[in-house]
Order: sequence, then C-alpha cells, then structure tokens
Amino acid sequence: MITTQPRPAPAISPAAMCKDIVERMADKMLEMGMNGTAVTPDSLAEHSNFTRAEIEEHGPEAADLAKSRAVRHQG
Repeated sequence: MITTQPRPAPAISPAAMCKDIVERMADKMLEMGMNGTAVTPDSLAEHSNFTRAEIEEHGPEAADLAKSRAVRHQG
C-alpha cells in the first residue's frame, strides 16, 4: 500500500513577507488612486484587508513605491 505524507509548507523569511506586503500595499494604493479615491491610512484600511498596524509600519515605504510606479517616464 502506498501512503503519502503532506509536504511541509515552504518557509518564508520575514524579509520576504515584508516585501510582499509592501508590494501588495503599493498596488492597492495605485488602484485606489486610479479610481479617484484619496489614499489615506483610514481609506486604505477601509478599502483593503491591511490592519492599521501594517499600514502604520509599511505605509510610508509602500507609498514611496506606489509613487515611483505611478511616474510616467518619457524618453
């Protein structure tokens, strides 16, 4: 008889988790901005699943990333 065992979930480093949340938060900020919604900590908490603690911790970095992505480069 063949038996199987579940594979352990891959370990995700805290640094990778932090980068992931910043990337997702920046994407959400861009989406909100493109829809004409003012992006504030309150509106971000209201329109996303980020906690206020996550917004406070990662918001400034995510905002910088969102701004850099929103800039249209002309060549």
